[in-house]
Amino acid sequence: MFSKLMCRFGIGSTKFDLVLTKRDYRPGEVIQGEYEIIGGRIQQKLKRIETELLQFDHNSERSSVLHYNTILSSSTMKANELKRISFSCRLADSYPPSSEAISYKLVTRFVFDDGINKVDHDDFRIIA
Repeated sequence: MFSKLMCRFGIGSTKFDLVLTKRDYRPGEVIQGEYEIIGGRIQQKLKRIETELLQFDHNSERSSVLHYNTILSSSTMKANELKRISFSCRLADSYPPSSEAISYKLVTRFVFDDGINKVDHDDFRIIA
């Protein structure tokens, strides 16, 4: 019981990271990588993985969701277990290159059955 409470505060909970194969991409290219998930102190049931491709306009200070992907899951992360899940997302040919005014990132949310949500941010560049 104490371990479950500690996980709610992020101590000993499942850790994850979206690991991209590189940081620079061209319009129309496929971003590839993998979700790396490491189980915490207790077993947790993973409900879904949500990933958003965001474009941020620094001039207007607005972000736009360019792509949204959800992976539904019923898998259980055992204590200290390591899992890898493939990730890919094709960039549209129309996306402008990164600059001082425009930046891009992938925001990933891991949603667990016990209501715990974790968030990961990964910046990348679109080059001409």
